[in-house]
Formats: sequence, structure tokens, C-alpha cells
Amino acid sequence: MSTTLENAMIELSKQIGDFWDGTSTSAGAAGGTTLVDTGLKAKANDWITDETYDRITSGTYDNEERKASALDNSTGTLTILAHTGQIASSVTYEIHRLFTANEKRKALIYAARSCFPYLFDRIRDENLTVGNWLRDPSLEWSWTSTTANTYWVASTVTMTKSTTYPYYTRGVTGMKLDTAVGFVYQSDTQNADLLKLAGKTVTFKCKAWCDTASALRLGICYDGTNIEYGDYHPGTSNWADEDGNNALDQFLWAEKQIDYDPTAVSFRIYLASATATAYVDDLRVIGPRMDKVYIGSLNLAQHRPHQVLQSPDTDIYEEPWEQLHGYTTDSDGWLYLPPDATNDYRLKVLGIKHLGFVDSTGAEGTTWTNTIDIDQPQLDILVAQAAIYLYTQMVIPNWETGDRRAFAEALGYWKAELAERKRKFAMVAPSATTQWSV
Repeated sequence: MSTTLENAMIELSKQIGDFWDGTSTSAGAAGGTTLVDTGLKAKANDWITDETYDRITSGTYDNEERKASALDNSTGTLTILAHTGQIASSVTYEIHRLFTANEKRKALIYAARSCFPYLFDRIRDENLTVGNWLRDPSLEWSWTSTTANTYWVASTVTMTKSTTYPYYTRGVTGMKLDTAVGFVYQSDTQNADLLKLAGKTVTFKCKAWCDTASALRLGICYDGTNIEYGDYHPGTSNWADEDGNNALDQFLWAEKQIDYDPTAVSFRIYLASATATAYVDDLRVIGPRMDKVYIGSLNLAQHRPHQVLQSPDTDIYEEPWEQLHGYTTDSDGWLYLPPDATNDYRLKVLGIKHLGFVDSTGAEGTTWTNTIDIDQPQLDILVAQAAIYLYTQMVIPNWETGDRRAFAEALGYWKAELAERKRKFAMVAPSATTQWSV
């Protein structure tokens, strides 16, 4: 369920009566100052308004826009400000007579934000764990490239984002280690909270896959210098623990008491063979109760979930999950858990976030191929909000009185239309948790 920015623009154009597309039937002028389409013979010469623009949608000059000044309907020749080069035959194009395609694009991007909370993107995240001291422990949110992560640092070994099934166990991302001997770590430099573990006994564990024996293991740097290692993965080309138990609910382990006055604390994933390939996911540092988890990466509206639930056990996926009450959030993106949240149990966070046009990686963008996670009939709400944005720009003093009056009437129509479409097609948010004693 998604719509490209291009298709949303076309729908907006059609609904405001400002869309024409065609294909050139012969080459235009060598300097790119004309576009020829015999289909335009059906239009009157004065069909071209003072604000008419073309948009080329294929060929060498794809996505170029130029202002049109005249139409000769005896030949179907549209005169335009010069494109970068000659518009050849069989090139597709659009004509926009009220607003340019790029103005409509800006309106839709604005509308995606301003339609909240009538339109939104749902959040259903199961990548957090009660009592986990690590940041981005499920390796989902903090990749800045396929080989760089905000909270996890590679030392000599090659670290790569893994999104290929079955080489992740939680969410849709894991971490691959290969190429050289070394380790990946998270320390108090990336996560200052780790220094609060001074004097405490902690367990560092993760889901682990490796194709080579005596190659993959965990380590805890507990005083800034010395390392406590766990046992090696058996190298069975499976998700397994150190004893060779092959199952997705098995963990690789290391355990140690952190020094009372450490100069640094870090948790490391070691690869001891340059020819080995390993994958890790669902990393956890469990020790004294950590009464908060970071949900800022989820992009929840105002960092406020509708529901927070915990799993029936440390790593059980079955329903039903237990609903938590009495949690709070802050503006920095921290979720503070109630006393009945159980250490090492998985969390499920449900909520909503603002919509936007995004690329294939989920990053917001403005290109015509970016998509928004709605289709009809919710697309009609987006279109109405975008139309309001466009006509609002026209109801300003630098337009002639007659034009402003016409634009104001159109603006009034679209405001009424938006209210009706919201009433009929608004999305229904998840039920919100009743907060006991709050």
C-alpha cells in the first residue's frame, strides 16, 4: 500500500482540473524552444494561460520544466522557453496551466506532514528489551551507511549491515563480520550509560551465526584494559550457542563484574579468523535494572506510544503479550518503564508517526519516485490538503482582485472538501493504554 510522489501529483492535478499529458509526434526546434504534438490541435490557442508550464517526462531532458508562451493549434506546436536541447519525437510530457509540477510536489510534501493525525504511519516495533543497557541493540536504526553505525564501531574487522534472510533474527537487520581478524564494540564513548555499570555483574549475550569453529566469541572490557571472554561459537553455520544448540532462541554469552572504577567499559564481538563469516543480532547487556529504554529512533509522534507490551518470557514470540501500565516518556525519546516490567523480556511498542515520502531505505526525500504509505481513499485527504496549500499561496495581495476572488472561492471549496474527506476516510489510530494512577 503506497503511492509514488509522481502518481500523487497526477491525482492532485486531475482533481483540481489542471492536467494534460501527451507524446510529441515530431521533433521540435533544434534549440529546444518548441514541442510538437498533433494532439494539441484540439486545444484553442488561448488554452495557454499566463502560468502554463510543460514538464518533460521521458527522454534526454526528463523532468525539465519550462514556461509556455504560445500554442499554434494548426500544427500542434507549443512555444516554450528553451529546454537544454531539442525535444525529440515520441517524448512524453505534461502541461500544467495553474501550478507547475514542482509547485504541486512541494504542496504534497507539505500536506503529508500537515494531514497528521488524520493520516499517519503505524509503528509496531518489537526490537527493544527490558533492562538492556545497549543502544540500538537490534541493529535496526543507527546505520549511517552499510558499513558504519552510530553506536557500533569496527576495529580492523569488516562490519556490514545485513538485511538478507536468514542472517538476522530480530527486526529486519543484523550485522555481518568478515574479511579480517578484529572486533566490533560499543563503549561508554558511544553510550555514556555504560559507566553506570561500575561494580555490577552483567551478562553480555547475542544471537550468533558463524561458519568456522573457534572464530566468533563475545568479550567484556570491564576495567578499560582487561577482557573477559565467553566461549566460542561452534562454527556450525547456524544460529547457535557455544554448546552447539541450534535454535533462534539460543544466545552466545559472556559474563563479568565491571570494575568499581573503570577507565572505560566496552562490549565486544570478536572474530578470530580472517576467513570466517559471522552474523550477530539481538545484542543484550543485562545487569542491574535499567528502568528506561530509548525509543527516540522509532520516530513516534512526540515520542509517545499508544501501547507498550512485554513478552510472556525472555524470548517467546507467542501472543498474548502483557500490556504495561504506568510508563512515562520524555521529550528526549526515553521511555520510563513501570516496576512490573521484567528484566530481559522483549517489548512491543505500538504507536503512530508523521507520514512522509521516503526512498527504498526509509529516508525522507523529494524525488518523484519516493513513496508515501497510503493509497485511495486516504490519498484523497492528502490531495485536498495539498490543494489548500496551493490556493492559499494565490490568495495574496500581489494578485489582481479578480484572480484573488477566484482563488479564494477555490480555497473555500477545498477546505470544505478536506473536512468531508477527513470525516469519511481518516485513519484509525491504535487504542491507547489506560494509564493507571496517572
